Amino acid sequence: MKGTIELSHVVVSHDSVKEICDAANGGKLKTLSLRDCEIEEALYSSILKAVGACTSILQLSLCVGMVASKKDVSALCRCLQKNRSLLALFIHGNPLKDSGMQRICRELVQHPQIVSLDVSDCELTDQSMEVLCSLLPQTGSRPGLKDLSLSANPGISQKSWAKFGISVAANSCLRELYLDYNSLGDYAASCIVVGLSGSQNLRVLDLESTNIGDSTAELIQHLLEKFPSQLYKVVLKENKIKGGIIDSISSYLEENDDISDTFSIESMKMKTKSSSKLSKSKTSTQKSSTLKDSTRYEDSSSDEDKTEKTDREKEEESDMKDTVKTDEDYRVLEMALEEGLSTGKISALSNTMEEDEGEEELKEVPITSTTHVIKFPDNKPKTLSAEDFSDDGDELEEIPVLKYGTV
Repeated sequence: MKGTIELSHVVVSHDSVKEICDAANGGKLKTLSLRDCEIEEALYSSILKAVGACTSILQLSLCVGMVASKKDVSALCRCLQKNRSLLALFIHGNPLKDSGMQRICRELVQHPQIVSLDVSDCELTDQSMEVLCSLLPQTGSRPGLKDLSLSANPGISQKSWAKFGISVAANSCLRELYLDYNSLGDYAASCIVVGLSGSQNLRVLDLESTNIGDSTAELIQHLLEKFPSQLYKVVLKENKIKGGIIDSISSYLEENDDISDTFSIESMKMKTKSSSKLSKSKTSTQKSSTLKDSTRYEDSSSDEDKTEKTDREKEEESDMKDTVKTDEDYRVLEMALEEGLSTGKISALSNTMEEDEGEEELKEVPITSTTHVIKFPDNKPKTLSAEDFSDDGDELEEIPVLKYGTV
């Protein structure tokens, strides 16, 4: 996909950073994805400074250890302060904790465009939920969140999840909501389902492995049976729910799917080629899971096509949920294209950056994927002086230090 740069499990070199910055400064960058990479602090700061000034970028993914320190959070916050074009921010798999999340949310509240946010597996607790709820409604010129992933944050209490349900009921534009691998329980999950009952926009609800049972599932069944809804994908895998209830929910979801003219994250995925030209990679490792799997009743293993993720879907969702996918977002992108923000050619970044003169304009929002590679770099990364990438001066007084992503 033209305008897309993605790096995964690599040492980010001086040349790579230069070409990323050139693409951003030239208005040619649409999507930037860095996942579990090694990069010097000065170079990392330079990239985010360029992204902050970029008027063409729509999606920024800094996942799995790419926002791991207070300096990283500060650099991201400065980027969000300056940028006005981003539609999606994906920062899952970073140890943000409440302090980092609160700082980032203060900038997101002021951002005029972001509608898609992924903060899964970021070690969040109840304090973070309070500020995240403020991002849900549309206020003034700021759009509310349409896609939100809070997966795998077990430190959030059931009480906070119940309050989240109230926030959803009060004013929410949500279309896709991912809460999998959290300890919701039936009480909190029921509050959320009741809150979502007033939404005519919700299409996807992921409650996999959330410690819920028949009572929550019956509430979802009642919602689908009695009230108009666009909801057509509900994930209830790895919960103790009877097969008969699962079958009933599936039948209602099939009816909604038949009449739906909308798309889910999965249906809008577009795989892109990996940009292996930028650098040789180090060994990729499998991220270990610390999440508990709950068991299901034996009779719930029947027809669950609409309520269970396939292994392929789960793998895709780990990369994203890394998408921008609403109809309104497409229109925003088309308007940007008409203004000439997607023209030009980048040389050695990746195959996805090149375009021919006769090629049609991009009609869909860039979608990223990450490709794990398994080679060690032959040479150690080049150590640069602070003068190579000057920022505002204060950050370059220290000797550059390699920042390592974690898996």
